[in-house]
Amino acid sequence: MDELHDSDGDPRVFLSRWGKDLWLPGYQQLTAYFMETDDEGQIIATFVRKNPDSLTAAQRWRRWVRGTLRRKPAAILYVHGWNDHFYRIHASEFWESLGVRFYAVDLAKFGRSYRPGQTPGYTEDLHGYFPQLDALRDTIVKECGDDVRILVIGHSMGGLITSLWMHHRRPHHVAALMLNSPWLELQLTRFGRLLTTPVVRGFRMVGGKTVMPLNDPGFYGRTLYRSQGGLWDYERYQEPGVRYVARAGWLNAIYNAQDEVAHGLDIQVPVLVCTSDKSMLQTRWDPGMAKADTVLDVQSVRAAAVGLGKVVTLVQIPDALHDISMSCPEARRLYFRIAARWAMRWAWDDSWLPERVLDKALDAVAASHGDEGWPEGGDGRDGAGAGDGAGAAGEVAEANADVGEAAILHNDGDNPQDASAPR
Repeated sequence: MDELHDSDGDPRVFLSRWGKDLWLPGYQQLTAYFMETDDEGQIIATFVRKNPDSLTAAQRWRRWVRGTLRRKPAAILYVHGWNDHFYRIHASEFWESLGVRFYAVDLAKFGRSYRPGQTPGYTEDLHGYFPQLDALRDTIVKECGDDVRILVIGHSMGGLITSLWMHHRRPHHVAALMLNSPWLELQLTRFGRLLTTPVVRGFRMVGGKTVMPLNDPGFYGRTLYRSQGGLWDYERYQEPGVRYVARAGWLNAIYNAQDEVAHGLDIQVPVLVCTSDKSMLQTRWDPGMAKADTVLDVQSVRAAAVGLGKVVTLVQIPDALHDISMSCPEARRLYFRIAARWAMRWAWDDSWLPERVLDKALDAVAASHGDEGWPEGGDGRDGAGAGDGAGAAGEVAEANADVGEAAILHNDGDNPQDASAPR
């Protein structure tokens, strides 16, 4: 077991060795045990990467070209949203195909990091996630070398967390921040947040883990999963028996973080903020929701994003879902093209990306549906089939007991009601 130390030389986190990931074939996970505790025990996070032995010849070659030949190693640090964890292999495979090393974290009490007896996803301060991001950043630098330039990608609540982390910590080796539908403001707009803050704090006085009386329409899940009419076969990765609900202390932490954003942040690196071109937040199902953000008010997000830092690029992706990377193929392809070209310019300062290489990667990510890497009819576990309702998630729970193509504004100067699907 390895140790990471703070500035005084005291160990602050103990890291396990990389081992086989219990969900994703061809991937590895590492458990980080922090010296911090809360009322539910030790803080534990999990890091995920692709197994180096599973890299294709093309992926190995492009890693070598970028990191050794050109001496410009590049990596991604990905942070998930609420009621979520890392399983989006179509995204990681896209970046790996460009020679970029992809790392993700399951934050404490989410996904691989959840332990029986814990309150899923619960925190009372988003700043508490900073040590987990610090530790993954340090792991990336250790493995990729001191020349590595890291692009941080945050989705939904992960976008809110990473924005605060970049503002407060100004983490070394991080060259840029990319946000996919970040939860920078409440669906009710800033005025609605201010108006409802006393209500949230009133519930919190009863107890931080008091469940908030919020309705879950379940529309976002219908836009995602193939069994409900969506495009993806990712339901196998959802945790059976683990229920994420909005609680007063958690929602108050979200409000506090969004208030910080509303007062302006000072992120020192370039920021890309991508959202859908429209929201559909009504109470009745509409087929048009399959091409809209059904979780956040994109206009409120875009208004808040302008205050993140001095260099902020805003992009609207037509017909995109809340998680833009899981949108319809046309929107998904556009998002990844913009993300790749922007990252090469602003994160990695490297023009090396042959158009044929990018087009091939875009073709693959646009054709993805979530079954890549699994045996026919299987769920990734020996002797288990897709009909096993718990899927690989049950094993995890047990073991754990071109930019011009879109509307862009360049500035130089997650929904608690939907707990049925990851955000």
